[in-house]
Amino acid sequence: MRIRVLSMPEGKEDIFMVKQNVITISVKLVLLLIFFAVSGCGNKADSYNKKGISLYKQGKYSEAIGEFKKTLELEPDHYDAHYHLGIVYYAKGMIDDSITELKKAIDIDPKEPKAHYNIAFAYVTKENVAEALAEYQKAIELFAAGKDKKEAEGYLYMAVAYSLIEKNDDAFAACKKAIEINPDLEDAHYFLGVCYYKKNMIDEAIAKFKKVIQLNPKSEKAHNLLFTIYDKLGKTEEAIEEDRILKQIARERMEQR
Repeated sequence: MRIRVLSMPEGKEDIFMVKQNVITISVKLVLLLIFFAVSGCGNKADSYNKKGISLYKQGKYSEAIGEFKKTLELEPDHYDAHYHLGIVYYAKGMIDDSITELKKAIDIDPKEPKAHYNIAFAYVTKENVAEALAEYQKAIELFAAGKDKKEAEGYLYMAVAYSLIEKNDDAFAACKKAIEINPDLEDAHYFLGVCYYKKNMIDEAIAKFKKVIQLNPKSEKAHNLLFTIYDKLGKTEEAIEEDRILKQIARERMEQR
């Protein structure tokens, strides 16, 4: 059944219906073209972003920056482009620019932890430890909410930041929390060993460095500190053994080149 919207002279209603159909189709076509235009723009932006990431991984930082900037010309609120641009700037030692881009990423999506996590490193580089600690805390909370194991790394680097301002008790607590979350986090055991060593808690330090070696038998930094400790304690046999291991690791590294 055809519904007449307006009363028309006989024979003209069909023309009216044809016009209405043409208008409807035209509107749909315009909307479809707009969608494809936006979609195409988004795809192109994503393509530039992916190319930028690939160039960054190859160490081609300047070229990567160019690709991320192309992305942002098309999509100024592209989170990933701002984030990766911040990472590349950091890698180039352009710390202020890194912070600027990572802040933009955070403004776009404050619930994504990775920008909070990485801007904290930039703040540490600038010796702005208070800002770094605040960002590590935000990252930790967001990692925890997403059940992401990087929560443990957040606590580890928070511990490092605390140690920079001589808040040693807070550093200990954060480091132990990192190990509680991820018992196999090698660097957390190592840093806790360093904290014990600085406090002259030698037995505890030795235990931690041995734990590092259990996790990674070729950890030069752990073997180095064990050598130093044994040498100072006059434990000659243990020091000689650590020295032997260090020389063996060095030889293997040279052979792999």
